[in-house]
Amino acid sequence: MTLTTDPATITTDAFTLTRLTGTLGARVEGGTLDDLLGDGQARADLRSALHEHGVLVFKRAHPTHEQHLALASAFGSPEPPHAQNVPHPHHPEICVFDSAEGYTADKWHADETFSDQPSSGAVLRMVQRPSFGGDTVWTNVGAAYDRLSNGMKDLLAKRRAMHEIRPGVSAMHPVIRTHPDTGRRVIYVNEIFVRGIQNLPDGEGEAILGFLLHHIQSPDFQYRHGWDEGDLVAWDNHLTQHYAASDYTERRVVHRVGFRGTPFPVAS
Repeated sequence: MTLTTDPATITTDAFTLTRLTGTLGARVEGGTLDDLLGDGQARADLRSALHEHGVLVFKRAHPTHEQHLALASAFGSPEPPHAQNVPHPHHPEICVFDSAEGYTADKWHADETFSDQPSSGAVLRMVQRPSFGGDTVWTNVGAAYDRLSNGMKDLLAKRRAMHEIRPGVSAMHPVIRTHPDTGRRVIYVNEIFVRGIQNLPDGEGEAILGFLLHHIQSPDFQYRHGWDEGDLVAWDNHLTQHYAASDYTERRVVHRVGFRGTPFPVAS
């Protein structure tokens, strides 16, 4: 990739990236989806851009279901929705999130951290947008780790936390993980699935977990996306967490394709 004279812009042979904040997100422009997805080097550059920027935005792309799946495959192997989510009736690797069915995601989380190997990322498509509201916000948990004091980093280095969606469906993960593609350290706790930090007195564990959950929500680490119908947004599930604002009354429908790329190293 080539940095232009504009520090907000990065160019490749196939597309241009425009940074969206100081810590997270870039908009992808230039060429059609078919052009990008049919070019092996462009696909590799998109993967690198996702790991670097955490969130990639394709404005008003209006993809077909096949193009949506193909974009996810540029980042990893598309995977079917988890058991608790609703698959598309004709495309079982596409998950349908419909507010009319009571779906909300208005707490900070990374996807499927209750699994031993959570999803590496996802591509979300806005199908039906409310007239106002319904933004999605991402936060960079790598940038949040970088901002911790050295003392806090040392305290957390060998700690683990329990992630659980319901009794019997859970996984234990390090509180600080290493990104499998970049080697970057990230804070790996979230407010939906984490039940507590292990091997600390209850009061200390609750206080440290509360601090971390508050810390990762700082606006300094965030990108907030105001949706248009047809938008596609891809995110790195190892580097980010997200939150869907529940500030709307009209129907909101999104389609999600998760993917698996490089897995986390097995924790010692």
